[in-house]
Amino acid sequence: QSSEALLGQPTPTGQFFVMMSPQEVLPGGAQRSIAPRAHPYSPKSEAPRATRDEKRRAQHNEVERRRRDKINNWIVQLSKIIPDCSMENTKSGQSKGGILSKACDYIQELRQSNLRLSEELQGLDQLQMDNEVLRQQVEELKNKNLLLRAQLRQHGLEIVIKNDSH
Repeated sequence: QSSEALLGQPTPTGQFFVMMSPQEVLPGGAQRSIAPRAHPYSPKSEAPRATRDEKRRAQHNEVERRRRDKINNWIVQLSKIIPDCSMENTKSGQSKGGILSKACDYIQELRQSNLRLSEELQGLDQLQMDNEVLRQQVEELKNKNLLLRAQLRQHGLEIVIKNDSH
């Protein structure tokens, strides 16, 4: 296709795309001239932009300060909850890192304690079930004993129980 044919075909959006060098598009190597400005260039005044930037910076600083305050409050809460970590225990108080470190240690201790207690509870549940089975066996043996004693009496035999407590 020729350059004129390519230039004459608009895209569906109405835009033209030139896929050639400027020398091919502009015959004779003519340079495109840029019209001079009718008015002198004056950048937008920096004052409104500076105040807007300062306002945004101040707003950002306030948001960041509130975020830090929240984090600090949570750390103080942790120091009150965790044993041996209270701010009153030391003259200058604990460092944030020290508080967080003790919090991690305490959480690990609680997890291990929970695991141990859970295992003990399972053991107790098993003992309780074993006790229940033994109680049932004792009841069955008592009933069987009563039946056997009744049979012995029917046959005229007397049962003598001797208690040796020495």
